[in-house]
Amino acid sequence: MRVFIILIAALVLGACASQPRQGDPAPVVRVTPRPEPAPVAQAAEPRTEQSVAAEPEAQVYAYRDPAQLPPPETPVAPPASAGPGAPALVSEAPTVTPLPSPAPAESRPSAPAPGIAPAPQGPRTAAVITPQQPVVQPAPAPTPAPAVTEPDLPTAAAALARQAERQRQSGDYAGAAASLERSLRIAPQQAYLWNRLARVRLEQGQTGQAGNLASRSNNLAGGDVAIRRDNWLIIADVRRRAGDVAGASEAERRASGG
Repeated sequence: MRVFIILIAALVLGACASQPRQGDPAPVVRVTPRPEPAPVAQAAEPRTEQSVAAEPEAQVYAYRDPAQLPPPETPVAPPASAGPGAPALVSEAPTVTPLPSPAPAESRPSAPAPGIAPAPQGPRTAAVITPQQPVVQPAPAPTPAPAVTEPDLPTAAAALARQAERQRQSGDYAGAAASLERSLRIAPQQAYLWNRLARVRLEQGQTGQAGNLASRSNNLAGGDVAIRRDNWLIIADVRRRAGDVAGASEAERRASGG
């Protein structure tokens, strides 16, 4: 097997050597060698005794455990009054003394005048101020109504007038006024009915309406002295409540027949 391989290699080499070269001869190339690069750094100069003496001396410190070192002190600035070179003071927490609370104004004793002995002070009592209640003047009571005789009236008007009188005496002034107004629709020219309605309005406190009704009753009364007297008493009460004292006196004088 080895012999066979050697024979094949010999045949191949012989075939290659037997073929002549064709074409131009190969060119001759001149190769110029590259210059060597400059050194990057010069070699360190050798150390001499003079260079060693010129170098600063290295300081060596002994190793200490940080856990055993004392805590650093906080520098405190000296007070403003201290001059330069004064020793620094260690700051301390200021001690605050509580001030006594002032006594109330009522319990503070007043300082006596010089040369005068203070008078003994007894227990103080708080002054109680009672608000003044407004004084309400009671309204003057109406003049009691004199006896007025009921004249001849129509049957329906007379029944309503008697019903109104009973309502007035029981305090039902609204019902009495309603009954008299119904009676006046039946007999509007009767001075007696206008007089009774004026008396009811006066007792209700409607003084202005009471005075007008009494004046209208006077215009229809003619010679009935009892009705005219009661009408003037109603007008006197109305004027007195309005503050017209002179007018009230004049009405009372006319009621008495003056």
